[in-house]
Amino acid sequence: MKAVVIRKHGGPEVLSYENIQDPKPKKGQVIIKVNYCAVNHLDIWVRNGLSGRKVSFPHILGCDVCGTLTHDFGNFKKGEKVVVYPAIKSKTPRVSFTIIGGFGEYKGGYAEFIQVPRENIIKKPVWFSDAEASTLNVSYLIAWNMLERSNCKKGNTILIWGANSGVGSAAILLAKAKGINVITVVSDSKKARLAKKLGADFIINRNKSDVITEVLRHTKNDGVDAVIDHVGAKTWPVSIETLKVGGRMLACGTTTGAEARINIRTFYSKEAQIIGAYLGSKSQLVSLYRFMKLKKIRPIIDSAFNLKDVRMAHKKMESSNQFGKIILKI
Repeated sequence: MKAVVIRKHGGPEVLSYENIQDPKPKKGQVIIKVNYCAVNHLDIWVRNGLSGRKVSFPHILGCDVCGTLTHDFGNFKKGEKVVVYPAIKSKTPRVSFTIIGGFGEYKGGYAEFIQVPRENIIKKPVWFSDAEASTLNVSYLIAWNMLERSNCKKGNTILIWGANSGVGSAAILLAKAKGINVITVVSDSKKARLAKKLGADFIINRNKSDVITEVLRHTKNDGVDAVIDHVGAKTWPVSIETLKVGGRMLACGTTTGAEARINIRTFYSKEAQIIGAYLGSKSQLVSLYRFMKLKKIRPIIDSAFNLKDVRMAHKKMESSNQFGKIILKI
């Protein structure tokens, strides 16, 4: 089969498009012909390598998969369209789970075929196209998980970083559908216009205005009920400053670094909470599908690349020039 393989950590140049052996069926596993696989920041982190996290080379990236079953099993039939819930129980102490195609033993979806545990298979919702279904199982699931854990109700206000990203654009769409007021942060006027189209109520260009000042001005010096922060080291101090008393910061990413310096006094004097979100449950994914159908929400797709052009897809994500999800057509 055709696949994109990495044999060492590094930049986009380590992504090698080549012929490799098809996966062989194992007990309790199922093989899927991959139709689409979305690109996520996890793919970049695994490709680059992280201190203390190991990958067994050669490795195949890709955790956001929609495809077609190659064999019958249980209530599933050969040729049926399915999506893959990407979480696998972790063998690492004090880590809840690993992700398919990430730092773990399972190869990912940058390939014509993928083998995963049977329990990770979900029937593809018929109201989404294959391309759309491949975008939901990571970014949209994380955003959904964080919104649920934010305890935000209709009329509350939430700050969402990076409207152009997969998580950011997903969080805006889902928050607005829940009746939550959205403040979002962008880096240029083009992204600001697109964020407005998504429904964001107040947009801050971080290169023109101070985020803390603008958030407090917009909330009449009150602060926000919650913050969705998937950026990391550079934004954590700002996120905490913008919270109101009793506010919650939901954290899921470290694109600007994993070690942040924060004002501890500000944190505890607000009786604030910091809540980590690492994907979400399989049942949450199913409820997300139903919510999006009910609210008629379509995922935002920025661009689609052929698998052989995966280096271009990674470069686009790393340059932060996308608005929404980048997907690979297998």
